[in-house]
Amino acid sequence: MIDPAAELSHSSLLHKVTRVGATGVGIFFALSGFLITNLLLAQKEKLGHLNLPNFYTRRVFRIIPPVLVYLLTLALLRYWNYLQVTNHQLLSSIFLYRNYIPNDWNSGWYTGHFWSLMVEEHFYLFWPFLLILTRGNVIVLSTIALLDALWRAISFHYQIISVGWPPGRTDVRIDSLLWGCIMAIVLSNPKWRDLLKRRLTGVVILVLLGIDIVSNVIHGKHDYSFFEPIILALLLVWPILYPESKLRSVLDTPFFVSIGKISYSLYIWQQFWLLYPGAPKAFAHVQDFPLNIVMAFACATASYYLIETPFIKIGRHVSQSLWGQKKRVHA
Repeated sequence: MIDPAAELSHSSLLHKVTRVGATGVGIFFALSGFLITNLLLAQKEKLGHLNLPNFYTRRVFRIIPPVLVYLLTLALLRYWNYLQVTNHQLLSSIFLYRNYIPNDWNSGWYTGHFWSLMVEEHFYLFWPFLLILTRGNVIVLSTIALLDALWRAISFHYQIISVGWPPGRTDVRIDSLLWGCIMAIVLSNPKWRDLLKRRLTGVVILVLLGIDIVSNVIHGKHDYSFFEPIILALLLVWPILYPESKLRSVLDTPFFVSIGKISYSLYIWQQFWLLYPGAPKAFAHVQDFPLNIVMAFACATASYYLIETPFIKIGRHVSQSLWGQKKRVHA
């Protein structure tokens, strides 16, 4: 399945430059890997071990409820003849294989974005065990990430696997999350953190970003290079290493903090309102600009306060009741 952007003209410089917008997903993956690893490392520091039942219970209550509400909404709209969504699209989104079914960016648009959630969910299933198995060895994890990038290049070139949309498959995107995980491990070590801060200057970041942008422009599309996930992971930690930077001050403004708070629900619901050309509409004018922007944020805000927040609290209570947590006793 081709990139949805392939239907647009590939001749203009504007198109080539805007293809780098796909790096946003890469940043999302790196951030996810970074945050999850920080949670696991903090839990290990607190307890002396990883409480995996506690981790997975909280993940389920954190991630699944907003998705189920969204899918139920689609199912109801189909029942009332406002929208056409197939059973396969709905079920594959529930049972975590949406990114391995044939995709159609028109009729399949309303669940198409869940390819990235599937990658995340698959990663969550095995990452804690990989972290335990490798003991967080940065060299081993970096090797695994590079091998995945090599597999992506081989798979894309020879079209070894033809199911789904190729860039959306979990097996070719694991390195994007792993480099975020690796950065979390590096920053947890004071010596490595200081070394990285001395080497990763603002000039270095700009040069690396320039290399990535030029690479995509030359290819005329997002080229899914082996080095982009590394660059994006470094970009992610730069504001952390330099909290006094202007970028950090911008990210800490109330506007971006509020966006970050509702970002997961916004990710889920924006798909309903920001339509790909040709995707069927359920509500003609409300899904057009600028009302669609307002509705996307309205649904995301409602989802955050009415679904996400209550279920996160329930998840904490359930995990504490079932699994509990005892602090590590230091000698």
